[in-house]
Amino acid sequence: MSEASAPSTPTTAPSRKRKRELETSPDDRPRSRKASLQDDAYKKDMYLVFVKNALKGKMQGNPTEFEQLLAQFNKAGLKDQSSSELRLWVSALKHVVSSLERIHAPLVTVLINFPWATMEDEFARSYMDLMGMLISARPEYLGAILAQIALGFTARYVSDLNSTKGREVFFDVSLVYERQHFLLQRLLSLIPTLSTTLEPLIIRNFPHKRQDKEEQVAYIQNVLKLSEYCLELRDRILGLVVDRAIQIDVEIQVELEDLDEGLLESATIPEDASGESSEEDDPNDNLSINSDDDDYRKEEKTSLKKVAEMLSKLDAILKLLFDHLNVGGSLSRFPQFRSPSSDSETGPSTPPFAKPKSLSSLEEESLESLQAARRSQFLTLLTIFDRTILRTFKSRYTQFLLFWYSSLDPEYTDLFLGLLVSRALFEQDQPAVTRSAAASYIASLVSRALFVDRESVRRTVGLLCEYLDGQLGYADDLLAEARQNEELGPDGLKISVSHFSVFYAVAQAVFLVFCFRWRDFEITSDDDEELVGRAGRKWIAELDAVRRVVTSPLNPLKHCSQNVVKQFARIAQKTGFVYCYGILENNKRAEWAASVYSNSAASSPIKFPSSGVSTPTTPRHPPRQSAPFLASPARLLVVADSPVENDVNAFFPFDPYKLPGSSSFIEDIYREWSMVALDEDDSDEEPDEDDQEVMVGDTGEEEEEVRLAPYFNKLLRLPARIRYLYAFDM
Repeated sequence: MSEASAPSTPTTAPSRKRKRELETSPDDRPRSRKASLQDDAYKKDMYLVFVKNALKGKMQGNPTEFEQLLAQFNKAGLKDQSSSELRLWVSALKHVVSSLERIHAPLVTVLINFPWATMEDEFARSYMDLMGMLISARPEYLGAILAQIALGFTARYVSDLNSTKGREVFFDVSLVYERQHFLLQRLLSLIPTLSTTLEPLIIRNFPHKRQDKEEQVAYIQNVLKLSEYCLELRDRILGLVVDRAIQIDVEIQVELEDLDEGLLESATIPEDASGESSEEDDPNDNLSINSDDDDYRKEEKTSLKKVAEMLSKLDAILKLLFDHLNVGGSLSRFPQFRSPSSDSETGPSTPPFAKPKSLSSLEEESLESLQAARRSQFLTLLTIFDRTILRTFKSRYTQFLLFWYSSLDPEYTDLFLGLLVSRALFEQDQPAVTRSAAASYIASLVSRALFVDRESVRRTVGLLCEYLDGQLGYADDLLAEARQNEELGPDGLKISVSHFSVFYAVAQAVFLVFCFRWRDFEITSDDDEELVGRAGRKWIAELDAVRRVVTSPLNPLKHCSQNVVKQFARIAQKTGFVYCYGILENNKRAEWAASVYSNSAASSPIKFPSSGVSTPTTPRHPPRQSAPFLASPARLLVVADSPVENDVNAFFPFDPYKLPGSSSFIEDIYREWSMVALDEDDSDEEPDEDDQEVMVGDTGEEEEEVRLAPYFNKLLRLPARIRYLYAFDM
């Protein structure tokens, strides 16, 4: 031990004889094992005496030796000390742990903050023994030790270790994390109840959602590993990680198709090589326009880069969660079987998973243990979904954790669907937005999941149709009550869209499921069902409610998502289930007329008398009579309180999963639109020319332009009076 490292260490100059013995070469005079052990014991005693004197001096108001003891573990002195010397200090401290008082707290703080995880194995083991003895003798230091361990799970802790010695240090980062876990497990064995102290520390050190991917991945990977041996925190940690994923998820506001393929990997956007505008502008305006375009381009690239970084971060977090949940490896999915419709040309409804081979008793026991662990984990995940994911508006990818987990066992699928159906249909006390979201989840899960078989589809849709039928009766009761109380206005009974928001969400769910799974609703020779529909195709009896809903005064074809409505109308017409284009045309004309009249009334100073007397601005030709409504002539009018409500519930939680790093967990259990798209042979007849203008394209990706839209746009730019006259002179 050098004089610089411990100035007042009680060492004396060795005698000449002793000095010669120390300087003698091993080849000339090999030291016996007994002499070596005596020398080590002498050193340990010497260090122990110094430590005791330092602690005693601090108590007596003489901190000189105590300060020198602190210097042995200060970061500034590490580069001048060997691990063997530090190990002697740690060995001496083990003998005086019970003598530490509050006045010695600075020494304890230095020990706890010491970067021990980068030292050699022998010192690391000695240090962990010291920490175990410390909390056994002085439990008040448990919080400080756990706080340092929680900090040791972060990437910034590892980066700070490089600055400990003032130079770049190369060490195994995974070993640093591994030692933190080993120490925590040691402390957990000594104090089983430390989880109550550890939990708030784990939460406090959780990286903010704005921190980079490396920081997020390092910490989440460590806390997920912690949950494997600290079972008391397992559910809480899983909830924390899912919460962090969903916070990042909801900030992603652009489609992945808007990003270059390389952008997601590199999180950079290539500069535009040309920098030229594709449009021909006025030469006099070139400078200002180009400047604005350049600013817009830069702003757009910055936004895309930010989104790409967040997507990459979310992808990495979900990959960690999938790997953590995927315990069991090869036994990741229990056997499921094809549905009766799996022989269709569009592909199987459920994946043909192979049955497991016969298992030995040991394997059966292992399988049972795996099933129990997975079921417990699934119930935890289902609780997190109900508490957080379901009630978070428009998350994009986090919900696929439930999608994937539900595929592992048919029981999980039933539990997931059961929760969603309960929230959407039977729990009247739930907020309408939660019930609508649950209906959207039902629609997307049943439509997209290959593991949801035909019987589950029919059973689920049957419950949805039963609810819709009940709501039609409720609407009739409202109308009858209004008639009885003479509350009908000149336009009938007006009801807000929000009053029937759950109805429209459920109707949209049925429409979407029909688009994807209509083959599962057909009656085959093997089915013993009451037939519904025309000759040619027969449908299960529950779908009769859908036909009544489509033609009801509630008019779901107007208020549901128009992309879903147009695709449903196309498929329903081609399969001969129900004809919707008459109602769609009626809705379109009513919207057009309402827009023209409202714009005219707002812009023109002339007021039209209610008696219908002709005025100079009366149209020269009366408007074309719209097709009669297919429903009963009941005067029930559903109106939107705001423009946003004109297209309610346009939320599809299981739309295509396009995060490349974690997509391997989803792609084999996911139904793409191309697997169920209608072929020419599937339809008995094609829609006529008028019908095609409201159809969704065959790809199902985007809707075609309505041919009259350019005409409407030009019309709305005309003066109010001319627009009103011109609108009906067609």
